[in-house]
Amino acid sequence: MASRNNVNLDRRSLLRTLGAGGIVGLAGCTGGNDDTTTTAGDGGGGGDSTATPAEDLGDTLVGPDGEQVSLSMVYSTGSETTKTTAQFMKQEYGKMGIGVELTGVPFNTMLSKYAQNTYKPEDGEERSSFNAGPRDEATSQEQWDLMLGIGFNSYPRTPTSIRPFWTSEKKRKQSTVNFYGYRPSEDIAGMLDEASQETDEAKRQELLANVFGVLSHDQPVNFYEFSVDLNGFQKDVQGINPGQSIGYNYQQYFRGDSGGSASMSGGYSYGAGTDAKTLNPIRINDESSSDRLALTLDGAYSFDNNNEVVYRWVESIDTDDKQNYEFTLRDNLQWGGDYGQMTADDWVYYIKEVHQAEDNWAGDVNQSDWFRGEEPIPVEKTGKLSFEIQLPEVDPAFIKKPIMWGAMCLPKSLVEKYRDMDDGGNKLNQSTAIQEITYSGNLGPYTFERWDRESVFVAKRNENYYLRDVEGYDGTPNFEEYKFQVFGEQSTRLSAFETGEIDQLMLPSSKAKKFEDLSSTKVIQTPNAFCSILAYNQRANGWDQLRTREIRKALSMGVKKKTIVENIDRGYAKVAHTHQPEYSDWFDDSKVEKTGVGENYGAAQAKQMLADNLSGDYKFE
Repeated sequence: MASRNNVNLDRRSLLRTLGAGGIVGLAGCTGGNDDTTTTAGDGGGGGDSTATPAEDLGDTLVGPDGEQVSLSMVYSTGSETTKTTAQFMKQEYGKMGIGVELTGVPFNTMLSKYAQNTYKPEDGEERSSFNAGPRDEATSQEQWDLMLGIGFNSYPRTPTSIRPFWTSEKKRKQSTVNFYGYRPSEDIAGMLDEASQETDEAKRQELLANVFGVLSHDQPVNFYEFSVDLNGFQKDVQGINPGQSIGYNYQQYFRGDSGGSASMSGGYSYGAGTDAKTLNPIRINDESSSDRLALTLDGAYSFDNNNEVVYRWVESIDTDDKQNYEFTLRDNLQWGGDYGQMTADDWVYYIKEVHQAEDNWAGDVNQSDWFRGEEPIPVEKTGKLSFEIQLPEVDPAFIKKPIMWGAMCLPKSLVEKYRDMDDGGNKLNQSTAIQEITYSGNLGPYTFERWDRESVFVAKRNENYYLRDVEGYDGTPNFEEYKFQVFGEQSTRLSAFETGEIDQLMLPSSKAKKFEDLSSTKVIQTPNAFCSILAYNQRANGWDQLRTREIRKALSMGVKKKTIVENIDRGYAKVAHTHQPEYSDWFDDSKVEKTGVGENYGAAQAKQMLADNLSGDYKFE
């Protein structure tokens, strides 16, 4: 898995915008630019060998009100690729007799107004999150039926980590990202729990393959592709280790000649298409936000390209039984302000009083990580700098899961100040400590300088960076400052990269060859872990027919995936049918039901399936 500023490998990034850098790197939908009109053509309609039955049904799907069925599709702006994909899908839906109204909004707006939903329990306060409550009552601020421009992390290292996406929305603590209101036909959460505990690799593989089979059968979303990351760098950026975890050592990047020694230089700039939503580690589950925060906070540990642990704040992990894991912190970690040394007390308090707080007072978006079933995972302090996580069952893959991998923490004395305060979660979120990351101390390679919303995030070199005591990191980082510059238009980002204004970005597939050929830039291809999806809204403010599996499957059958992969993404992607890439050890093609390809693509089959399964007074005319 790659990442943008390549900090922590997006272990906490459940969601990612598509096409924010052109190609959507980890997320999946590679980008076109000003030359993306190639999709209009036949629109992927070739190969529809059953056109006559479709014509017999009629050209227009009419609803109970006597009008053509029209669905609302919201998509994220900033990439011509996402826009073009939305237009192509609209064209494909038109062949099924369905109208589509397109609305483009910035990614963060799409998350806050369309994905996030609100619910007020009878005996509690109103809450808002990606799964605030039952799908019949918790709905988003803006109505939508289809959502495009978002990628779901498939976690091929530890696929049981996909639980937040596919657990029934009824189990709110576990299904923290189920904003579309999906209820699986089988107990996916139980299947994932069983796979997590299984020590026999063959049995574990079979259990997980069954999960991905159920997802392809249920079609809670249209899984349509996994793309390749096209990482663009200025030619003089050195120290890069290409691979699935590209950027795990970004602290060691430097500017110079190939084969040269690291030396200090001015600044490093990343060209981004989307700004952060928040700098609060408790409320981060998107890549753009985690990228900014991770400049100032390294997190517990990471992984290199060989899946070996790269220790950061944690200096050792010990387990004798693969059930109880002891984590020991380095002894040179210092919080900023007056918070003192980072100790086990900080971690145990943070886990118990934030991640496992029954009332979720702080608005933690990742609480499900710290529960097994409905029970919190026991955590105990074992020394000043050590604590033990006591799992209820054996889990040999625990350290590779996005639980402690890349985990953040806050000082105990900062959090407890707000713990029992009225509206404490929001007051903590609005505090200077959170908004300006004043607590970061020596815990990251850079320290916060300023954040101009929707423009630039700037961090300056941390002169007291703890990692300089570790071999290979002497003098790091090698830049005086690191900044994220937001360019709303893809063409502007590319122009800035070509002129050397920015050092790194994710390239659109249509421009990869150009920058490969330039003498001043280089392009590194890496695999990704995010699946590009079209979400179907199964909550109360979505088209009610989307709650029927066969309707969702029909809509997926009617979109030709190869056109997206080959024409729009120019071959820098692979067709997807479930929430796991084919290169994963857990993917089993024999268990997966395919849609949108070969005999499983076509307006004719899709319309027939719609006609057979729509309720009420729907008909084709």
